[in-house]
Amino acid sequence: MDDGDARRFAIATVHEETSNLLRIVEEICHRYPPDDDLQFVRYLLRMIVAETKRTMRRDDP
Repeated sequence: MDDGDARRFAIATVHEETSNLLRIVEEICHRYPPDDDLQFVRYLLRMIVAETKRTMRRDDP
């Protein structure tokens, strides 16, 4: 695995795991009363998912 492959693998892994965590946090947000800290975590997770998605798209030939 060269550097480019390792980088793409790492970004894809972060994207997948963060997406899974975001789904869990969003489910919690829908089921329970609003919580500012949880909303902030949700916001940060959305930013990470969006950035990794953008980065993966840029790496595609």
